[in-house]
Amino acid sequence: MSSTVGFVTIGQSPRTDMMEEFERALPGGRLLQRGALDELDAAEIASLAPAERDGVLVSRLRSGRSVRLAHRHIEPRVQACFEQFAHDGVDVAVLLCTGDFPGLRFPGVLLRPHRVLPHVVAALAEGLPAGAGASGVRVGVMVPDEAQVAPAEVRWGPRAGAVTAVAASPYGEPGTLEEAARALRRAGVVLVVMDCIGYTRAMQQIVAGTAGVPAVFATGAVALILHELVRGGAPAPSSR
Repeated sequence: MSSTVGFVTIGQSPRTDMMEEFERALPGGRLLQRGALDELDAAEIASLAPAERDGVLVSRLRSGRSVRLAHRHIEPRVQACFEQFAHDGVDVAVLLCTGDFPGLRFPGVLLRPHRVLPHVVAALAEGLPAGAGASGVRVGVMVPDEAQVAPAEVRWGPRAGAVTAVAASPYGEPGTLEEAARALRRAGVVLVVMDCIGYTRAMQQIVAGTAGVPAVFATGAVALILHELVRGGAPAPSSR
């Protein structure tokens, strides 16, 4: 497979907060980035904010500030980024969002965290105890925004015996993560799913240590698969 990989964020590129994980997975690879909001000014970005019934997405701007976005506004802009990558000859691409974008099209390999994460969680959950009062595995889900809590419980409910979802933005104060992790610990979860691409390995360690159970973060899961896809079949470097 090509060692050039295209990454599309629903916010603005470059995503300096998360790319270290992918650089570690693909040493020496050429990693390109595009963002759905790259060419927009502050007023144009503000016009993409969610209304009352919109699906809510949360991402990061180049300045480091977080932004709330309506899903319906973002999908066409994300699609345009993938089309540009296809035009540039990129044949492996990654969506930097755990949201569901069923209409996306890309002629090469496209990794979607929304599809990757449930399979990783299912594989891990098989050997775990049920947890307090659960008829199956009690999973804790962490999302960035309060508006995403109820949808997260609906999404993850069929994959667990019980779900407790909490909100803690990866772009906020670190203490928020610890507070949410303590709430999940009190709920008796046996596994935490950090359901946003913005959560980092350092945040995973905070959450796992505070909750006292394993925590899966989307970037780590996608980076592992990407390594196997792009570099896994490559010959080992010569020792001579």
